[in-house]
Amino acid sequence: MGNYDLLIQNGRVLDADTDFDQISDLAISNGRIERIDPAINPALADDLIDATGQWVIPGMIDTHVHVSNAAGLGRIRGLGLQMVAASGATTVIDLGGSMDALRAGIVARGSGVNVGSLGYLKPGETVPEGRLSADSILEIVGEALDVGSLGIKLWGGYYPFTPEETSRFIAAANQLVGYVAYHVGTTETGSRLDGLREVPSLLGRTGKVHLAHINAYCRGSILPVEEEILEALQIVESLRQQVVSEVHLARPNFTLGKCDENGNVLADVVGNCLRLRNYDPTDNGIRAALRDGYASTVEETSTGLVLVSGERGVELFDAGNTDLPMSFPVNSAESAFQLTAAKDSEGEFIIDAVGSDAGALPRNVNIEQSMRLVIFGALEPLELVQKLSLNPAKMIGLESKGRLTEGLDADITIIDPDLGKASYGFVGGELIMIRGRVVGRGGTILTTPRGERAMEATGLPFETIDITKAMMYSGRG
Repeated sequence: MGNYDLLIQNGRVLDADTDFDQISDLAISNGRIERIDPAINPALADDLIDATGQWVIPGMIDTHVHVSNAAGLGRIRGLGLQMVAASGATTVIDLGGSMDALRAGIVARGSGVNVGSLGYLKPGETVPEGRLSADSILEIVGEALDVGSLGIKLWGGYYPFTPEETSRFIAAANQLVGYVAYHVGTTETGSRLDGLREVPSLLGRTGKVHLAHINAYCRGSILPVEEEILEALQIVESLRQQVVSEVHLARPNFTLGKCDENGNVLADVVGNCLRLRNYDPTDNGIRAALRDGYASTVEETSTGLVLVSGERGVELFDAGNTDLPMSFPVNSAESAFQLTAAKDSEGEFIIDAVGSDAGALPRNVNIEQSMRLVIFGALEPLELVQKLSLNPAKMIGLESKGRLTEGLDADITIIDPDLGKASYGFVGGELIMIRGRVVGRGGTILTTPRGERAMEATGLPFETIDITKAMMYSGRG
């Protein structure tokens, strides 16, 4: 037996926490980083990986995925867990999922990634229909924590609550020290800039929240895109001490096509996308958009979901009685670029992280798109690491991840800069992915002390984290 379980040799080791950027060797033992040095004797290691010409970064953390979605995307459990690992992620946060579905996915097709979940709030399914009292809202948040979730996700663009209820949900999560994420929109505003404008009044002076995919509110629905970008940045910057945020970099969005008995689309997001191109917000409008190639739905394959449009898309849409995921190419490259790169007067990023809003959805492109920004000059290599690893770890309060420091978890992503893709993924020193092929199994669920009993009952591995250390609560330091 050697001194080290694994030695990663000759890689460009990048750590945004310490501004470390050198060609070095990195040794791993017992699931932790043992040593980083320009030259470590390979005879001391049981296994070797030559990372010459590649970047070695802290494991990518995606703070916005959907791997156990409430809509039950995909009939094969665990597809999303496979897809995030293939993209280079080592830890993900499911923004609006079911703990039952997450556990089933880990058992069926777990990929070795760490995963936390936020309970989704859907009237008639996970919360009662009708107006909700402050006491019932507090109970709902508590129940989400009791089953093992890290907190809750408000899907304002799909299942909007009144402004008062939305504010109470955020306050309840804050009171119970649960994580809370918000896709903006209430009964008074939409999943657009107007929903983002409403956030300060919902938070008051003390509310804390994770604002999901800021670029989704900058599609030109209210003002020209460039004006929406500037206003969105101003709003987020003004709330710097109260919010954390992310942006996704994929051109296509994902939403839900379900229509009512009269053929009217139910989701505000779908209506917005159709109106942007002058389609009616109806089932016939969706069919026309599918035939024109503007809209897509998804079809399941053995390796994940793929986008489908044209007559095949219409066929799937009708076979699913409209209740299928939909995608529209509405995410502005301009907004993704500017929101990702924007900094305040102190030189700090205004938007904290890059998240995919993917998982089971075919747009897990955090690394690919961020590498393009590096090539363009919008991000420095260490800034890419800050966006993909360090800041996401801080957002969740994962003090042992997001950094390449001796003694911390050996969660590592290796990137091939020529291809602009992840080539290896490690969780706790264990190889889970090699050049897009997932070899990891199982997974570790992230939970809070309140969820420990529920996790113990499952028999699955879990890790308890302290949400008080999450950036929205602990501050930016």
